[in-house]
Amino acid sequence: MKLKKLTIALFTAMLLAGCGGSKKIVTTFPPAPAWVKTRPTSSGYYIGIGSASKTADLNQTQQTAKQNALADMASDISINISTNSVLSTFESNSSFSEDFSKTIKALAEQDLEGYETVGNYEDLNNYWVYYRLSKADYQRIKEERKSKAVTKALDLYDKAITAEKTGDVRLALLSFIKALEPLKPYFADPLQVQYQGNYIYLGNEISKEITQVLSSIRIEASNKQLKIKQGQPLAAGSLEFKVSYKNGQPLNGLMLSGTYTETPLRISKIQTDNNGLASFAIDVVRSNKNTETLNATLNLENIANEATTDFMLRKLFNRFRAPEASISISILKPLFYFSSSETNLDTKLNPTPISEGLKRKILEGGYSTTDKEMEADYRINIIAATKSKGEAGNYKQTILNATISVKDKSGTEVYIKLLDNILGSHFDYQQAGMEAYKEAVKKAENTISREIIEVVVKGKSNY
Repeated sequence: MKLKKLTIALFTAMLLAGCGGSKKIVTTFPPAPAWVKTRPTSSGYYIGIGSASKTADLNQTQQTAKQNALADMASDISINISTNSVLSTFESNSSFSEDFSKTIKALAEQDLEGYETVGNYEDLNNYWVYYRLSKADYQRIKEERKSKAVTKALDLYDKAITAEKTGDVRLALLSFIKALEPLKPYFADPLQVQYQGNYIYLGNEISKEITQVLSSIRIEASNKQLKIKQGQPLAAGSLEFKVSYKNGQPLNGLMLSGTYTETPLRISKIQTDNNGLASFAIDVVRSNKNTETLNATLNLENIANEATTDFMLRKLFNRFRAPEASISISILKPLFYFSSSETNLDTKLNPTPISEGLKRKILEGGYSTTDKEMEADYRINIIAATKSKGEAGNYKQTILNATISVKDKSGTEVYIKLLDNILGSHFDYQQAGMEAYKEAVKKAENTISREIIEVVVKGKSNY
């Protein structure tokens, strides 16, 4: 009986011990402070409150909350675009000003210092941090940094002005762009400084000087209008542009970008030489239009890329109007002259079938022919003859052989085609010969006319 009671007591104790071991430890958190529920306001401080969802890495959670708090504080710092600021120059383009405003906010977030931690809080799932920054301290630090940036920018501005006066336009533009770099965080501010006894708004003044320098660059075409035969290259130097400054001084080392309305240029970027000259080349004018245009523009991207690696400053510089010039190219279609000797069983044919068929297709293609050989750009010569091949049953058979060649003005053969053993059958030899000519005319109209145009007009290889 005692043993039974002891067993029951032991079992009960084990059961109670087992139940006690399965209980979960419940962590309690203090009530959330008021700043978690309602964002505070302050006339003397910028406020930044950030939160992050908890993860297994508590340190990472806290860092994320801190970053969010700094971003929140930066957004609390308002940006007012002064009427005498760089951004005011581009207010007409809202997207550009908006992009730059975002950049300035990001820079402001990076430069935040002197802030203090007011508090932090966590519950089961989230972590919060509360920062504040004295507006007076922020303004003082900002003015100190701005002063250093303005001093650096003013030095570069002065170098740019000096370079422009001595005629080094490229260095002037590079220095103006570089002068904008230290000012970038303050593009919304007026930045008034004293320069050579006068007060100027530095950022705005740099923008004005860039505009003035670019507007003083002249790009002139050596030939404003050219005439060229289709299928012909343009003479070397005919697509030349001269770049000079307002006093007529040639500008070297500037990149021009060329665009041709017919097709992309093989080499579209040319740098000016010591005489300020840059020449483009077009291998062959193939266009079926009456006019095409070659345009040359000062390549601002090349200058911006050399001056800075900052994407937004490059974007800003590319918004300035670049000087440009153009050449109008009038396209004339070539004239063709036909000569032909076509016989059927030693009898001369008039009209000549192959010549007439080929001429018809050339005219349909929009080209012209002439009866004066000296006027022609190309001479098409046709020699064709048939001869008897014998009989096959009741049919008489002939074969036709022909040579079709094309020569240019210099007498150079640019195309030749041989038609060999074209068969013609009929009850009569003469008619058999004409049947062979019909087959030859089909080849001339359907294939040879296209090949001649391809070779003559489009500059393709001989067939």
